[in-house]
Amino acid sequence: MTTKITTNMSLQEKVKNLPHRPGCYIYKNAQGQVIYVGKAKDLRKRVTTYFTKTHDFKTTRLLKEITDLEYFVVTNEKEALLLEDNLIKKYRPKFNVLLNDDRAYPYIIVTNEKNPEYKYVRRYDKKALKSYGPLPIGSGARQLLITLQRVFPLRRCKGNLGKPCLYYHLGQCSGACFKEVPWNYYEEKLKPLSQFFKGNTREVHELLTNKMEQAANNLQFEEAQRMKDLLRSLQLAEKTNHVELHDKVNRDILAFSLASDLLAITLLFYRGGKLLMKDEFLMAYNEQEIEDLVGSYLAQIYKRNMLPDQLILPEDLAFEFLDSSFKRIATAPITRVEQRLYQLAQSNANESLRQGLLNAQTVHHQEQKVLEELQTIANLSRYPHHLEMYDIANFGNKIVVGSQVVYKEGKPDRNAFRKYNIDLAIPDDIHRLESMLYRRFQSALVKQGPLPDLVIIDGGMTHVHFARRLLASLDLEKVPVIGLVKDQHHNTNQLITTNDTVITLDRHTPLYNFLSAIQIRVDAFAKLGLHQKQKQKFATSPLLNINGLGPKKVQELYKRFPTIYEMAKATPEELNGIVKNRATTEHLLAFLATINV
Repeated sequence: MTTKITTNMSLQEKVKNLPHRPGCYIYKNAQGQVIYVGKAKDLRKRVTTYFTKTHDFKTTRLLKEITDLEYFVVTNEKEALLLEDNLIKKYRPKFNVLLNDDRAYPYIIVTNEKNPEYKYVRRYDKKALKSYGPLPIGSGARQLLITLQRVFPLRRCKGNLGKPCLYYHLGQCSGACFKEVPWNYYEEKLKPLSQFFKGNTREVHELLTNKMEQAANNLQFEEAQRMKDLLRSLQLAEKTNHVELHDKVNRDILAFSLASDLLAITLLFYRGGKLLMKDEFLMAYNEQEIEDLVGSYLAQIYKRNMLPDQLILPEDLAFEFLDSSFKRIATAPITRVEQRLYQLAQSNANESLRQGLLNAQTVHHQEQKVLEELQTIANLSRYPHHLEMYDIANFGNKIVVGSQVVYKEGKPDRNAFRKYNIDLAIPDDIHRLESMLYRRFQSALVKQGPLPDLVIIDGGMTHVHFARRLLASLDLEKVPVIGLVKDQHHNTNQLITTNDTVITLDRHTPLYNFLSAIQIRVDAFAKLGLHQKQKQKFATSPLLNINGLGPKKVQELYKRFPTIYEMAKATPEELNGIVKNRATTEHLLAFLATINV
């Protein structure tokens, strides 16, 4: 059951009054346009995080535009997932991952009927008795279907015709057209069929070869040619693998690559131990949460395609972001085979990104005009071909991360972005900024690396002066330093020039949009580093020291309990249900007893 909720309350009141129920939420802008659709196990808990916790780039941009909220209450997480996909397709919000509607691939299925038949479909059918795919587009899947109908015949007519059909006379129909066909007939045909799709094509080869030779001996040359064509269609099943697998597991492997402002996602489909096809997706990144993007991508892909036995994901992704149906089959690349498959997926993602960057290399005069205006307004002696901006983020003074973003010719150069772990003993953000700048520019001097034409500091006059003094101490006083100041609403507001003039920026100009985007990006990049450090804080390494626990079991524990602290609160029965070994569970409990919860 789905219930849509709209009220006349303010946005803040709506957030406070959201229910602790699963559902979907819709954010709208001042024009009433839907700009984001999300799902949640707990609506209030999820939506509240947008307005109370540290923000990534996407969330910061969202918060600037959100003026209204609507939500749908559903019965369970599965309904929320389906509803989210439908709402994204309906509204096509600019802050969501938007896949093309043709992200469906060919399947050959066996229908779930008393007298089943083969069908070629362009979308995974959950109700089918058997599904084989996805199959590569242009792979001759329809010809393969004909091969199966001839070699492992099921019903090929409408059935119940009262007389044998033409296909029965040709040996290509079970006979459901005129008689009762026992189920064991179909079972006998389906057993070798499953082996065929796992790569064992020997039996099919022998049958077709015998039929071809028999037809040739009988001077039935057209029939012999048809058999020869069918033999060629088996090239799909015999396709050479990039990675030789010794099992027949159905695996999908996801990898991503990002640079500048582009994100490439690649998904490889292995069926029966063979690489059948890949899906590629390229989008503007904008410092969004990778987990959100990957989760949305997977939800849309698997709405139309079958789930594999195993889903290999990058090891730095947090499993808690996954829908439960994906979490069950997900794994980091731990074994040697998984690592080799992941490396192949990563190579494809890197190449997809490289091609995307090449296609995006067009001349834009807007950036040049904006940089020329920045040179004038900031009182710069030279054109800022290469500029850098710095910021600090901290989590309760327990984790401190600094960030450096780099723009060249007005475009972000993600390969040059850097994060810095900051010593907690440094007392405040000004001195932490000074420490980060020293490390960056001392390294550049030692390695004779490139120096920027402009340094931008996220902060006021005091921060700018500290940065200038630090550069002067390194004999780099010729590197100009300016500052960007936020207002009380955390929006870009003022610019501090090289001669300490404070200029209020016009919010309706390209220059303001450019500087605001940089300030948002450096802030988001710092907090992205903070989030990664928070994930690392509860790394799996302590559990790997426990006798009897290997990487796979540790991974399964973290799927169920995202942190060690949550494990420590679990019952022995819950832990043993995952570990499945009493002695190892006792070792784990002994370790967890030392954790202060």
